Amino acid sequence: MNCNDWSIYSIVAIHGLNGHRDTSGTATNKKMWLEDFLPDDIPNARIFTYGYDAAISGQPQLAKATMFDHAQQLINKVVDERKVTKTSEPPIIFIAHSMGGIVLKFVSAFTSHRLPGYDERPRYRP
Repeated sequence: MNCNDWSIYSIVAIHGLNGHRDTSGTATNKKMWLEDFLPDDIPNARIFTYGYDAAISGQPQLAKATMFDHAQQLINKVVDERKVTKTSEPPIIFIAHSMGGIVLKFVSAFTSHRLPGYDERPRYRP
């Protein structure tokens, strides 16, 4: 697939424990790969970051939301973005790190039986 074909994709990155949607993946030179480098390689893709409360230390009150809460929020944000931008068809590529992968698993479990045309066959083998 050449870069011009990437315009049909949305890429959603989900940070991990103690991460933040604006700073995870940012180097000491303040360059964030999703914002500063990925668009050079995939110029037409829609790139998003999803943030959620993933604090496990350093705050007087730690995160109280459940994985289900985080997954539901992510689903709602993706659905809302697609409605606003009228882009309901492009496939989504998720990039998840650490706890973000668990959030994504909950999204998958929650939505898999609700999506038309869902195919339960495994897409890859470990």
